[in-house]
Amino acid sequence: MNALEDWDLMPFGKHKNRPMQDVPANYFHWLWVQGKKDEKDCPVADYIRRNISALKQELPDAIWS
Repeated sequence: MNALEDWDLMPFGKHKNRPMQDVPANYFHWLWVQGKKDEKDCPVADYIRRNISALKQELPDAIWS
């Protein structure tokens, strides 16, 4: 699995082909609570895990656990 970086393009969904850094935190949160948090081999889930502290700052009222 190649780790996605901020400049890499979102590989799927309504924000497909946007740089990861431009995908809204609320979309990452939605993916997370829809089950991405349980996916071990998903590059997007890995990106969320590696950037969760920044996402929590951008979306402080969301529950990320």
